Amino acid sequence: MIKQIFLFFLFTILITEAYAKDDYKKARFHDLDSLKATINGLVMVEGNMKNSDSVIGLVSDNRKILKDEYPSYLHLLLNKIKTDEDTTGLAEIYYRIGVNHRYTHGYDSAKYYYQKSLPFAHKIKDYYKLGRIYNELGVVCRKTDRNEEALNYFVSSISTTKFTNNLYGKAIAENGIGNIYLVQKEYEKALSYFRESLKYGVSSDNKYHLEISYGNVGEAYLDLQEADSANYYINKSLELSKLRGNPIGEGICYQLLGQVKMFQNEYEKAYVYFEQALALQRTRNDKRYLSTILIQHGNVCSKLKRYKEAEKNLLEGRLISKEIHSVDNLMFANKILYEIYYATGRYREASDALLLHKNYTDSLYNSESVRVMNDLEFKYQSENKTHQIELLNTRNQLIGESKKMQRNQFGVLLLLFGGLAAFFYYLYKNKQKVSRELQIVNQMKSKFFSSISHEFRTPLTLITGPVEKHLARPHCNEEQEEMKLILRNTNRLLALVDQLLNLSKIDAGHFAIAAQEGNLSTLLKGISNSFTYQASEKKINYQLEINESGDVWFDTNIVEIIITNLLSNAFKFVPGNGNVELKLAAFNDHIKITVSNSGCTLTKEQLPHIFDRFYRAGENETQGTGIGLSLVKELCTLYRAPIKVSCSNNQIIQFELLLPTSKDHFKANEISLLPLAKKEEQFYEVNSDLNPEEENEVKIEDLPVLLLVEDNLDMRKYIKTYFIHKYKILEADDGEIGVKMAIEYIPDLIISDVMMPKVGGVELCSCLKADVKTNHIPIILLTAKVGDDNELDGLKSGADDYIVKPFNAQALIVKVERLIATRKEMQKKYQNEIVISPLNIVFPSEEEKFARTLQQVLEDQLANPDFSVDQFCELALMSRTQLHRKLKALTGLSATAFIRTQRVKVAAEMLLQPDVTISDICFATGFNDTSYFSKCFKEIQGCTPSEYVKSHSETCI
Repeated sequence: MIKQIFLFFLFTILITEAYAKDDYKKARFHDLDSLKATINGLVMVEGNMKNSDSVIGLVSDNRKILKDEYPSYLHLLLNKIKTDEDTTGLAEIYYRIGVNHRYTHGYDSAKYYYQKSLPFAHKIKDYYKLGRIYNELGVVCRKTDRNEEALNYFVSSISTTKFTNNLYGKAIAENGIGNIYLVQKEYEKALSYFRESLKYGVSSDNKYHLEISYGNVGEAYLDLQEADSANYYINKSLELSKLRGNPIGEGICYQLLGQVKMFQNEYEKAYVYFEQALALQRTRNDKRYLSTILIQHGNVCSKLKRYKEAEKNLLEGRLISKEIHSVDNLMFANKILYEIYYATGRYREASDALLLHKNYTDSLYNSESVRVMNDLEFKYQSENKTHQIELLNTRNQLIGESKKMQRNQFGVLLLLFGGLAAFFYYLYKNKQKVSRELQIVNQMKSKFFSSISHEFRTPLTLITGPVEKHLARPHCNEEQEEMKLILRNTNRLLALVDQLLNLSKIDAGHFAIAAQEGNLSTLLKGISNSFTYQASEKKINYQLEINESGDVWFDTNIVEIIITNLLSNAFKFVPGNGNVELKLAAFNDHIKITVSNSGCTLTKEQLPHIFDRFYRAGENETQGTGIGLSLVKELCTLYRAPIKVSCSNNQIIQFELLLPTSKDHFKANEISLLPLAKKEEQFYEVNSDLNPEEENEVKIEDLPVLLLVEDNLDMRKYIKTYFIHKYKILEADDGEIGVKMAIEYIPDLIISDVMMPKVGGVELCSCLKADVKTNHIPIILLTAKVGDDNELDGLKSGADDYIVKPFNAQALIVKVERLIATRKEMQKKYQNEIVISPLNIVFPSEEEKFARTLQQVLEDQLANPDFSVDQFCELALMSRTQLHRKLKALTGLSATAFIRTQRVKVAAEMLLQPDVTISDICFATGFNDTSYFSKCFKEIQGCTPSEYVKSHSETCI
């Protein structure tokens, strides 16, 4: 085994050394001297230069550092490669020198070196390089208007892609062919090639190619006189040009957009685009683009009858076009010059320009040229089949060579797998050792849980006994509630201890099945009914669908633990007003029980771990102990009853238990001979301490609404006992639910704990004070966090008071009553001011936004007879309840009464104006019926409209 590991590492070292040989290719140079020293060291060697392609790449990649010396080093490499007679190197160096000449606009020199590279690329059968050379030749020929030759080169480039699958090279060639057809005015053909090229850009997300292709497609649509499509694609090209920082591309796009405006006869807009294009192109050293924009600029100036500016640009553009042999530009420039000379009466110059235009047109559009191009396209299409055959032959040859290479690699792979096998064998043995150690640790842990659970159970039992005895004696209600609180929390601790004991029994193998025959549906009804009051307390939609099971075989204790834990889990995590559902469906040899609840927030990653022991999703420390569901899973495994959990898209989590009910399912030692005890009645006793208050409550509709936000149920009940008789109580078990309830119900006052899961009290306070619907509600914060800084944070959040636990209950009552009384005084003040003048409501500074909204809505809609409270709510961006509670809290009036009062007040002011009738005022203020108007008027003003007018008329007299 040691020998195999040694061979594996030796093989790794050899591979590393092989890759290290070409490290200079990855080097990055930051100064000229070190770069030149490296290049000279690679070139000035005795004998042949190794890896000539890599050395050429090194020089090319660092051309920005070499600057003006770059061409010299290319020719230095050329001389060395010639001396070495390196065919591969010659193909690459000639190509690189050609590229350098094209970048400097030396198109004829570039063509020369590209053609020198071709035979060497053919000799080594480098089809990828051949495709690049053909494309470069096509580009330089097209830029010098040798369109027939360019088309031939582009077709040749496409034919090489059958051997290389170089889709980018094919896309470049298709763009080139499209541009040639564009010059030949065969716009549909041009567009088809441009679209094929664009497909590559879209699929590869090559921004450079997309920029060119969008521009080409836009230009083709422009020539097809489809201005909207042209404008769309040119603007997409312009966006990419700006993104890439390509001023030449921007200039071309502005030029094309100017041509679109020319087509639409919007010459002034075209002039602006051409000005932008010309400014950009003058900063670059590309004569072809500069000549084109000069001629286009001259064209728009001619249309605007700015003949001097037009002639100047056209002559400059014609001179550059002649220098670079751009026949299409020469043809267009002379045509525009002819029109200018003719329009200005310079007929001799007009005649010369027209003659030149005709000569260039004939040279570009002779019939032989068109015939040759069509022949070339036919040749390209027909050669496809020949190349497919050649490709198959090449593929067969490659397969043979591949098989030979595989045989050579087999020995190396054998050594590699031998080393890996030894390594994995070592891991396997180590894993076995760790597994044994973990098993010992688990046994120790199980023994520890069993011991400590018993230690907890003894004192808890000693607490429970005296408390239950004390509860049996007659006491006042307050003492009874305190005893029940002690008993409830003691029982909770006992339940947790029982769960730990059960887990330790299962781990130790001491938990035995005792199956008996009985009615399972009766047992489930008893268990489920014990949660009914809890459902009503949390306002949960609790649905039971328990079909009759008849007499079946099952273990009462195990089923009771499983179902109780599943329901407890459901009620623990279901939100207020959520849904919990328990179903039982009976089959021949098994029963399917499903427990589901809404409000599941588990992710797909968390769901598989839900049965793990002590697992709690997220970092929330308030979400139980992580024991209950683990116990369920352990018991189901012991019972050989499959259970699965799923969570739907609408946040419904469902546990599905398939419980075997046949006697044959159980082993002989798992059958109990004792009769089944009738347990179902005991479940009606559970939570009996949670019965509603026995005090007689006075149900008055106008009691103030108090919202208690506290995650501890017992603390909520404790606070509730002090306010239940004088307030309507709403309860929320965390800050998130508290915010939602406050917005929905608009309570008169909120008492909130500070430290809660999800949303704390300070965050709740900040949220509600920032909302126009709830910023008027007084908030008292309760906290166990002591210190001036904590109190300051609470008051900064907008809290009206801040009380530290443990608190004096009477002090809390006084503070609540004081805040409610202050709010009622404000309501009286607002009602008095409303009576004085309509819409004259004085709000505190934080209510100014609501006041402005109220004012605007009433001014706009008061005269609308169809204006309803629902519309009022919609315009005020509140629900009906929210608006009603908001207005009630601030003014003492409901939304309906508020609208009616404002209408009457406006009507009262209008009645004092001369030459108006009561009927007109009735309809002008949004009333449809004069009788109803009079009734409302009398209720608010204390007299009818006629009496009101008469009394004020007498006062005036």
